[in-house]
Amino acid sequence: MQRTTPLYSEITSLVPAYGEQGKRIDARAFAFAVVNVHLARMVRTESFGRTQDFTTSGVWVLIEGAAEAKRESLTLTTANWLGPSGISYALSQRFSILPGLLPNQRLEPGLPKPVLLAFEVPESEVSGATLLVPRNYMTPLDEEIRMPVTNIDTNAIHAAITLKRSTVGLPWILETE
Repeated sequence: MQRTTPLYSEITSLVPAYGEQGKRIDARAFAFAVVNVHLARMVRTESFGRTQDFTTSGVWVLIEGAAEAKRESLTLTTANWLGPSGISYALSQRFSILPGLLPNQRLEPGLPKPVLLAFEVPESEVSGATLLVPRNYMTPLDEEIRMPVTNIDTNAIHAAITLKRSTVGLPWILETE
């Protein structure tokens, strides 16, 4: 027997808000923009006098962006990297103590805040991917920002990227090797 009506989960799923890389994308509750996308084989973090190396069997995708709440304070709790194959990759939580890293950012209305997103994905899932940023996945009929990530040079994968805490400007310093 065929099903002719949509499932409840499809009826109450997130509503997409589409936009372009490098431009501000507005959803009802928040706005998001991607500034830079970096690719690396390894991420090195320096924090509190300690250095840690994080390797992956694929590629690290680090996204520097800005997020802003619109009407009320909120926290963006997640983001996903949707590869061209249709597989979705969640934010990496391996170095979640760094400042500015989602989902640790509290957003206030009218105050754009720098955010950093980190994903571990297979190299084949980099080109032709889409960044998905919802407020959270638990609120039915909320909006989700969907941004095709088009300006990526897959031949420019850095051997390592070092992330350090900063005391001025952005909450982090990103150095490529």
